[in-house]
Amino acid sequence: MGSLPARASARLQTWQFDTGQNRLIFTTESGVQPQVSLLTNPHQLVIDLPGIASDETLGNQIIGGPVQAVRVTQANARTTRMVLDLSPDYTLDPKQVKVWGMTNQQWVVQLPSATQADASNSAFPNSTLTIPDLSKAIASRPLTAVGTEPMPPLISRNQVTTAAVRATATVLRGVQTTAEGFFIPTAGAAPQVHVYRTRDANQARQIVIDLLDAAIAPGLVAEALPQGRYGISRWSLTQFATAPPAIRVTLTLDGHSPDWQITPLASGGVWVTPIGMAPSQIAAPATTVVLPVINAVAPPPVNQTVAPPAVATPVPQPTVTPYSPSRGQVLVMLDPGHGGVDPGAVGIGGLQEKGVVLAVAQYTAAALQAQGIAVQMTRQSDQTVDLQPRATMAETARATVFVSIHANAVNMQRPEVNGLETYYYSDSGQVLATALQRQVLSTMAMNDRGVRQARFLVLRRTSMPAALIEIGFVTGATDAPKLRDPRWQAQMGQAIAQGIVNYLSGRP
Repeated sequence: MGSLPARASARLQTWQFDTGQNRLIFTTESGVQPQVSLLTNPHQLVIDLPGIASDETLGNQIIGGPVQAVRVTQANARTTRMVLDLSPDYTLDPKQVKVWGMTNQQWVVQLPSATQADASNSAFPNSTLTIPDLSKAIASRPLTAVGTEPMPPLISRNQVTTAAVRATATVLRGVQTTAEGFFIPTAGAAPQVHVYRTRDANQARQIVIDLLDAAIAPGLVAEALPQGRYGISRWSLTQFATAPPAIRVTLTLDGHSPDWQITPLASGGVWVTPIGMAPSQIAAPATTVVLPVINAVAPPPVNQTVAPPAVATPVPQPTVTPYSPSRGQVLVMLDPGHGGVDPGAVGIGGLQEKGVVLAVAQYTAAALQAQGIAVQMTRQSDQTVDLQPRATMAETARATVFVSIHANAVNMQRPEVNGLETYYYSDSGQVLATALQRQVLSTMAMNDRGVRQARFLVLRRTSMPAALIEIGFVTGATDAPKLRDPRWQAQMGQAIAQGIVNYLSGRP
């Protein structure tokens, strides 16, 4: 006798259909890989969420218009099914449907307007496309009719794909080649960045950088992007007309490329720098690479100078007091807590600790690097890293100091609990923790919850001065909105950087 299938443990948290934008937005408790099907009889768009349980309190909704209704059902013990009942006269081309993952827990299904759909007046057979998790693959491909190849053909040259979008907080102005790597200048607000590592259809390594609430500058063309420099064989910039608009920057690496660190600057722009070597040390291919005939553009010779984009922007500098090392070069190991399968604390509105602390750590790294201080991070994206490897990284790198960044939480019934705490284990760690606490409190309006001793593993198993800073409560009525705000994250990152500089300089 077969065993019964296990029930899904995570639930569908919220969903909303925006009639003005003809768009479905939903959020789940944990990561999900939606499976989207367009059916002709009955005329429906079906979205299956494996591993997700439905919540009867969310209910169904009568819409009217091209989408007549949205229904949520439990397809089986482990799958929630969202069904969009479509109007009979709403002829939908599967290629017009876009599925966009802002994170692997929050998804957008964008349908064309009735007018856009009418432009394609033929019937399409049933079609199905499984959208991969964002941490493993690019998740914004359109639905594809049965019998066609779901993966786009390999593009052997740079690509810029634009779309009409509303005004955004950030504008991406190009990609510049520098002696340190690459610099992506932006105008407007500091970029909100998410980074993923994946592989393309040919198993070439790729780094995917998503910039939220961002638009590509008018006039930016593929020819203005770097050509075959430092082991990056191809750049692709794609604009998405989501809410908010977003840009996906994809770097395809050749076999000689190291891994790359992505560092957004609080004052604008994103550094893309190689890990473990200088750009000049990245080997060029020993033999000529033969590219596919379609869209083939040969890379320039190794010693050829590639012109930067037409728009030149001075590299912005975070506002941190300069540091003059008295005992040679130092190395700061930054440790954004949790990540990957471990979200850390989850607070008001589903706010997750792992995302907040990664953003703050990236701002901290940028501010330190702008002052010539070497920085390494225990994780650079939403990846799972156990506790002992974090301490081991610091020991192996012989870091000068170790700073672990976390966000706090208490019972959701106690939103009045807010504030900053910093922890240490050793005497040298106490001096570092005190410098961090004092600097952050002098910069940010926060409740002072003190500097305390604790036996956290990352503090006990690191021999250098180490501190763990809790930058606020995701469950706090005062702290949670700030923790969610990218501008506040940037300020916190700079405050932590200044606290580290104060400690290294011997300033109280």
